[in-house]
Amino acid sequence: MLERFIISFVTVILWMGSANAHHNAAARYLPDELVTVEGVVSEFRLISPHARIYIDVAASTGDVEPWLAEGRAAGILKRVGWTADTLKKGDFIKITGHPARDGSNAMDWTLIILEDGTVLRGGNPDAEERERRLRELDKRRQQ
Repeated sequence: MLERFIISFVTVILWMGSANAHHNAAARYLPDELVTVEGVVSEFRLISPHARIYIDVAASTGDVEPWLAEGRAAGILKRVGWTADTLKKGDFIKITGHPARDGSNAMDWTLIILEDGTVLRGGNPDAEERERRLRELDKRRQQ
C-alpha cells in the first residue's frame, strides 16, 4: 500500500513539473508591443523549448548591449527549414519581437531580416503571421 502511494505521489510531482515547464509567452513578454533592434549575432542555439539568438546591439551611448531573442522550438523551426547554421556568429540582423515585461534586453522574436534583405520567419508568430500561414494552408488544400 505504501509503495503504491509513493509511486502515485512521485508520478504526480513529475507530471506537475512537466505541465509547468511549458508557458505562455505572454507571461514573460508584452504581446501587444513590438521592439526592433539591429546587431551582430554572437550565438544562435537551435534548441527546445525555445531557440535562442544572442545579439550584440550598439546602444546610443556607443556601448554594446547584449540582447536575447527567444523563438519557436527547434523541432518547429527545423520543419520550416531552419538548421543550426541558419544564423552564424557575426551575422548582422534586424530583429523584431515582443519586449520583455521586466524591461530587460530580451524579446520573443517574430521577424528577422538579414543584411541582404532576406526575411526569416519562425519566431513566435503574431496574429498577422498566423493569418498568413492559414491562407497558405487553405491554398494548398484547394490545389
